Amino acid sequence: MKSKRVTIKDIAKELGVHYTTVSLALKNSSLLKEETKEKIQAKATQMLYRPNLLAQGFRSRSYKAIGLLVPAIHHHFFSKFISEITEIAYESGYSILVMQSNEKLDTERLNIELFIDNHVAGVIASISLETRNIKHFEVLEQEEVPLVFFDRIPNDFHGITVTTNNYQLAFDAVELMVKKGRRNMAFITAPSKINVCEDRIRGYKDALKKYSLPVNENLIITSGFEIITGARAAKKLTSNQTKPDGILAINDRVAMGAIKYLKKSGYRIPEDISVIGFDNDPMGQAVDPELTTCNQPIEALARTSFNAIIEQIENRGTKTNKKIFVINGSIIRRNSD
Repeated sequence: MKSKRVTIKDIAKELGVHYTTVSLALKNSSLLKEETKEKIQAKATQMLYRPNLLAQGFRSRSYKAIGLLVPAIHHHFFSKFISEITEIAYESGYSILVMQSNEKLDTERLNIELFIDNHVAGVIASISLETRNIKHFEVLEQEEVPLVFFDRIPNDFHGITVTTNNYQLAFDAVELMVKKGRRNMAFITAPSKINVCEDRIRGYKDALKKYSLPVNENLIITSGFEIITGARAAKKLTSNQTKPDGILAINDRVAMGAIKYLKKSGYRIPEDISVIGFDNDPMGQAVDPELTTCNQPIEALARTSFNAIIEQIENRGTKTNKKIFVINGSIIRRNSD
């Protein structure tokens, strides 16, 4: 059960004084005796009172910053999202305060506290790989800070979320390879149960089932998100008894790492093995062959996320119902499939 935020009226009731007296004491007003101020301030500390500076800022219309929490800035998807939403916010008179968790739960918790300390008007967030629940996000609700999750969506959130049709993109990528005659397709995923990975692996498996192809668990490799981890995954895949003739990677960096290893090992892309990535990283056009990719519409994701948080900010005090925005992506065909 969520704890109710302590207000100056709660402190006033405990001490049997008027709430304006409490307000003056917490502002260290010279209108009150030192003894009175000390008594009220001590009670406020005891009751874990936290001043709602955000609400004060809205009354004076002075806070126009939105917090953006991402797992890792160096990934193309998140850096592009930051670029897009910063421009969108600027057009509306808002600024974006960016923080990254570096895929660490403890850093994510700290970022949330920093957002509160900086009195942001709302928060748009994508969770870290270590995040299993969102209890640490509840402080935002207690402080009346609106929250929208994008891309990586926690299962236990009942507010507004924005994501891509990851399931369908993965399904379509596998189907594309099947129609080109591939029968042993591998999936290089990430070491996490976040929705992005889960949805993509479901799409991969369901596409195989549609064409009566077996789901070979030896062809599902857990990797990271980097080029080097993609290379390691490709090495492991090609050492299997059943070697893949197609690979779907969790992102383009992993796909590029796989291509690098495969070519060095004598495999031809795509003649021997098709490779498809995710995210439309510009570097995918620099590899040989150019990478076929599942493109996420980042500008649309950013605009939808921004509009969703602004709607909550402008309707503060109104209950936010669960709403899921799923933005359709598409496969960009190049030369690696």
